[in-house]
Amino acid sequence: MEEKRSENEEKDKVEDVLLLAIHGAKIKFNAHLGEFKVLNDVPTTQGKLTGTIVEKQIPNFTFYDGFQMLSLTEWQDFGTAKVQDNYVLLKKSTLPGTGKMPGNIPPETGKIEFVTSGQINVPEGVDAKGAPVPEQKDDKCPNCSAELTSELIKETIGVKNLSAKQQRIINSILPYLNKYRKDFGLDTCLRKAHFIAQIALESAGFTTFEEGEEYSSSISLGVFSSSSIPINITIVESLKDNLTSIFSIVDAKGNEVSKTNDELKSLLLSENPLIVDGELYGKYQGVKDPKSPKKRIGKVIKQVFKPDKSLDYGIILKPHTYFGVPLMSRAYAPYQGDTRGLGNGNELTRDGWKFKGRGLKQVTGRANYESFSKYRKKNNFIDDTTGAIDFTEEKQGDSLKGKYLKLSEDPMYATQSAIWFWNEGTKYNKKSAKQHADNDDVDSVSKAINRYDTKALPKRAKNYERAKIAFEIKEHYEFIKKEKK
Repeated sequence: MEEKRSENEEKDKVEDVLLLAIHGAKIKFNAHLGEFKVLNDVPTTQGKLTGTIVEKQIPNFTFYDGFQMLSLTEWQDFGTAKVQDNYVLLKKSTLPGTGKMPGNIPPETGKIEFVTSGQINVPEGVDAKGAPVPEQKDDKCPNCSAELTSELIKETIGVKNLSAKQQRIINSILPYLNKYRKDFGLDTCLRKAHFIAQIALESAGFTTFEEGEEYSSSISLGVFSSSSIPINITIVESLKDNLTSIFSIVDAKGNEVSKTNDELKSLLLSENPLIVDGELYGKYQGVKDPKSPKKRIGKVIKQVFKPDKSLDYGIILKPHTYFGVPLMSRAYAPYQGDTRGLGNGNELTRDGWKFKGRGLKQVTGRANYESFSKYRKKNNFIDDTTGAIDFTEEKQGDSLKGKYLKLSEDPMYATQSAIWFWNEGTKYNKKSAKQHADNDDVDSVSKAINRYDTKALPKRAKNYERAKIAFEIKEHYEFIKKEKK
């Protein structure tokens, strides 16, 4: 009897560890208990999504006590059978990582383990090498429903190794992209390849969620001039806190005369010197010093004379850095003949900075932030319980704080805003970027994303050339052709 019981226990152990880990399986990390969530669209086992080794993002694991994973490595002891080219997870599979409880509590290292697999019974035909593969749901190209990975992104942007910053940003968006892709137009090889190629450029190679402000004096955005214009009230009001960094006053002997911002404002409006406005807002390096060619100095933009025609003083434009808030406010302010449809107020409202490019797509303009707010209210993003948000809402008492910052501060909103633009953003030839992707038309996809930045079109096309290889677009077409026969 004891021998038979021992034999049955051993058999149960073998069968137990070969159970497939599926959606809803119970997990533990040290003393913390929780549940496993399958985020990818894959075949099911006993009516629930089947776990594979690609399920290793932080949102895959929810713990009942508030514990959260901080970092994860690679699955161990997984099966040898595959679902959509990815190895299946078994009850015996483990995932090393680090996590912590909220508050000032030290992180814990350990590994995620399955307490239960989620399966009701052991599937027939399990052998010692792995677990059976569930049947495919359809005969569509298997890569179309495959998840997005950092490796695919790396190949698209054409780098051998991702920087720590790139890896951090990519890791922060992948869980959301993979949760949303089925419902929001990232469900085919073509759509995924075109999307990643575009946002790779928009996010500066996955290094930022917001538009840079480090423009030089040769700014070519919006109302910036390419030739000299008279200084005016809008310019001095916009730059009123920075005037002492931009201008200096020197007397007839070349000695600097100390002036406050307010004094400079009055003087500039009185004298109306001609300036190239980009040299005020953007980074200005100055001119070469005739006494020392390696040195840069300011330039005289106007000399003011006394009634007797002797020199009174000179207005000097000093070398200086860029001034982000006024710069972006001017770049995205409306002007006569403006076709961008940004919906911003004038430069002094600071709308241009508030609603500068933010998120994965670099959504720009008050009107677009409003459209994204409405889209998100109408469309349900999986696992997002934060409710309706007006991303144009500003914080009372602080004109440069508002919910618009969420697009550049939170990877979930950064991703959602890019998905909105992909599906319903500005169109080119009456079609969205997603629709042009279905036609495999990279030029039209690029112009639907940003038709104003024509200099970037070759870069976008180059990204897609790499994406075509990474996402195996040739193989996609070959598979579809074969299935039609």
